[in-house]
Amino acid sequence: MPAPSRPWAVVVPVKGGSSAKSRLADPARPALATAFALDTIMAALATVGVERVVVVTSDPVVATLVRALDPGDRVVDLVPDPGVGLDAAARAGVDRARAEHFHRVAMLLGDHPSLTSTELEIALAAAATHRGAFVPDAAGTGTAMVALADADATTNFGGGSAARHAAQGLARLDLDLPGLRLDVDEVTDLEAALAVGVGQHTARALRATLTIVQATIHSTGDEGGQALLDDGSLIDWDLASVAGSGLRHLRVGQRVSVELDDEDRRARRMWIVGIGAGQVIN
Repeated sequence: MPAPSRPWAVVVPVKGGSSAKSRLADPARPALATAFALDTIMAALATVGVERVVVVTSDPVVATLVRALDPGDRVVDLVPDPGVGLDAAARAGVDRARAEHFHRVAMLLGDHPSLTSTELEIALAAAATHRGAFVPDAAGTGTAMVALADADATTNFGGGSAARHAAQGLARLDLDLPGLRLDVDEVTDLEAALAVGVGQHTARALRATLTIVQATIHSTGDEGGQALLDDGSLIDWDLASVAGSGLRHLRVGQRVSVELDDEDRRARRMWIVGIGAGQVIN
């Protein structure tokens, strides 16, 4: 896909700190939240047509890690978070981009660990045909991205934001881009993201905290078998680990989500997103 004739700036607000992703019930959620943001930013940096990524944050840890991602030539701008809400943070990023003479500005929250540069390129190309547009989240009621090609609008992120953005006259883009439309707020969102595939920072954070990882069934037998983690390690699984999951016949090569035991050698729990009690198909 050719680069657009007019470049984009992408604004990514990142809250950071101990209160980030408070609905993600995991003791390592601050580290996970930071990893989500870094993978989101990396996808934006790799996107054809994006010439500036404006990260709005007042968290010193996030700022240091973001600086390390910057390929140079002032591709990344860091802007302090005004501290009065998400929409104000987005506005601060847009103001910086406009001051740098970017007419096309997209706002993308820092919680899209499955986002790819290809998806973002497709979304921006679609948005470029409108003065202002938004991509709804996977549920269709929230907002994954707001893109302003020529218009100047105030964002209204949060629950039910898709309707508010549509009411502002922004074009709704229901694109088949699961990595972009999937934002992670809760454990079920994270499981869905793992099923799609996550970026390297999220994968590393999950691996380090022994919460939820992805694996491929390597062998099966009457009492269980082995699974291959994405880092190349083999772990054991038994029938108890899939009890209650709704799974009946696992096959070699099947992708599964795994909760590891304390020694990182066995599956304490194993399932496929969308199958079994409490699972939501995304």
